[in-house]
Amino acid sequence: MNKHTLVSPLALYSEYQRMDIELRAPEAMPISHWHGQVEVNVPFDADVEYIINGEVIRIKQGHITMFWACVPHRLSNPGHCRSMAIFNLPMHQFLSWPINRELINHVTHGLVVQSRFSQQISEFEIRRWQQELQHENEQIKQLAIDEICLMIKRFGLSNWTPLLINHTPKTRPNGVSRHAQFYVSQMLEYIAAHHDSTLSIQQVAENVRLNQNYAMGIFQRVMQLTMKQYITAMRINHTRALLSNGDMTILDIALTTGFNSSSRFYETFKKYVGMTPLKYRKLCQEKQLSQCSVKGG
Repeated sequence: MNKHTLVSPLALYSEYQRMDIELRAPEAMPISHWHGQVEVNVPFDADVEYIINGEVIRIKQGHITMFWACVPHRLSNPGHCRSMAIFNLPMHQFLSWPINRELINHVTHGLVVQSRFSQQISEFEIRRWQQELQHENEQIKQLAIDEICLMIKRFGLSNWTPLLINHTPKTRPNGVSRHAQFYVSQMLEYIAAHHDSTLSIQQVAENVRLNQNYAMGIFQRVMQLTMKQYITAMRINHTRALLSNGDMTILDIALTTGFNSSSRFYETFKKYVGMTPLKYRKLCQEKQLSQCSVKGG
């Protein structure tokens, strides 16, 4: 069974900044599962089949296929495939990338999208990204994330096609209706646009014209973490970028990213990144200097 079915929803918050990549032989899944990330699959040596929201979807050899994994899905037929890349991209990261808006809208509204052409990515790149995402050097980690972002950006700018799935209103096996998923997609878009302000859960709920408690409930069911946790994830992601690039003061960064005080920012950043903002910035600067000296030598 996939690891996402074994993890407490709130435990995912401790891993919100992690991007997960696997390269392995696909295995048939006995039951459908779901999670809050964007899933990207690339079978390298044969086609595979998924059942996504009750429909059979064929993922072609060498093609990139992407969908929001809150839609119940299971790999039903691995065929003769022995090597398949499986990415799980944090939604807060996916929405913060400068990628094709039409692509984002298709994914967040429950469609499966697939590249029209194959061989846009290699197994060599997958293995390198796997290693770099585990690297102690924060700059190398970020480089891998940036390259994956470029892969998705290239996907969005090249020819891709939506693989339409049945939109008949009904409740899914995960207890989330398509009606609820639609509202959550609207909340995600609003949070992505306003996470750097003093955003409240009430504001998010009012924007989609829902009762606050109902909005919080469906958001947590779909995303497997609370709305407050998700907003914080967006903000921490933003602060990491500002700390590694630029010379803004810590207070300015805190206020720019939606934290109402530097003390609150320090506390939150240390809790979820594992070090203070100053130490993180210093580490990034040291690595940048080291890389520059290597290039200069």
